[in-house]
Amino acid sequence: MNTFNVKGSATGQYLGYALQPVRLFYHLLSCPTDAEVGLEYADDVSVHHSDGSTLVEQCKSALKTNPITDWAEDLWKTFHLWIDNANAGAYDPVKTRFQLYVTPVKSGNFAQQLSDLSNEDEIKALLDEIAKRRKKISSTSKSAEHLDAVFAAYPKLVVQIIQNFKLITEDQDPLSPIYAHLDATVSKETLEKACSYGIGNSMDRIEKAVKSGSLPLISAQEFRTTFRAFINKYDATNVLHSLADQPDDAVVQDTLSSAPPFVQQLKLIDADIETTTRAASDYLRSSADRTSWAAEGLIFEDSVDDYNDTLKQRHGHVRGEIDLTHGALEPPKRGLLVYHKCCQITPVPLQGRVVPVHFMTGSLNDLANRNDIGWHPDYRKLMKQESEE
Repeated sequence: MNTFNVKGSATGQYLGYALQPVRLFYHLLSCPTDAEVGLEYADDVSVHHSDGSTLVEQCKSALKTNPITDWAEDLWKTFHLWIDNANAGAYDPVKTRFQLYVTPVKSGNFAQQLSDLSNEDEIKALLDEIAKRRKKISSTSKSAEHLDAVFAAYPKLVVQIIQNFKLITEDQDPLSPIYAHLDATVSKETLEKACSYGIGNSMDRIEKAVKSGSLPLISAQEFRTTFRAFINKYDATNVLHSLADQPDDAVVQDTLSSAPPFVQQLKLIDADIETTTRAASDYLRSSADRTSWAAEGLIFEDSVDDYNDTLKQRHGHVRGEIDLTHGALEPPKRGLLVYHKCCQITPVPLQGRVVPVHFMTGSLNDLANRNDIGWHPDYRKLMKQESEE
């Protein structure tokens, strides 16, 4: 995708705006999954589709004034900018939709007519009427230079832009279309928190792109994966259902034959074949679930680390208890007791949601595979010896 050189764009100055980040978030939620959304790139906000078409949007806050009255500077400056940018090759007017978003709700006769018309002859007739009435407007008017630029432009270009032009002024609050979009999937209790996160996360992505010298564009798909993970962390049903099938016996046996560290750890405590086979199966299935849940946006990126920290803490408590109450047992038996007790404890929740039993036991074995935890009292020394042999 080519870099735009657009008049009226001020990449890097977005921190001073309030409405544009809200619209950025809205478009990230509502655009096609394979699109990218930009801030202060092709316009205030822009949506770049995979087929090469573009939506460019000017965002106008109308809290104090009406930017779409017939002779409003903002209205004609917007068309002036679009014409200049099209002439400069920033975008193809045939493949571009031009949108003027105004909130709260305002009205403007010319603006609404320009939005409603698509027939070329009707557009030309309206422009002729506006031109006649323009003669009565003072040349010192703030809109004068923009009006002059519009009427001096190539007529076919002006008509094309108007044919693709849409005025959006239906929201008293710019958050209302976002709330409507999320209403079916997010609880009312979480809605405000979700909006705050979504706007903040999208702005963080833009800021990182600008600081790194990249284009101020966000992949809708990547954003939504992160946003869904956030929603599932704070606003979800109470259960995380497994997405992984039971691994094939052949795959389990291959894992056992390769003797990864978690299998070696189980050998140190003389675990029987049934226990070791179950551990391998749970290890493989939990790994698949972890990957699938993250890809589907069902878990938040930092949740697995928090989950593992909790498992390590529980392991430490269990090991301390076994040392105190069964210190006379031989080390392998004490280790086997630690393993079974850790696996029998009520599963630790992930993001406050109940996980399948196999996920907790598989995660325990994953930690053992990294030697973050161990079963035999001397597992660190013994595992080091194994690796050196």
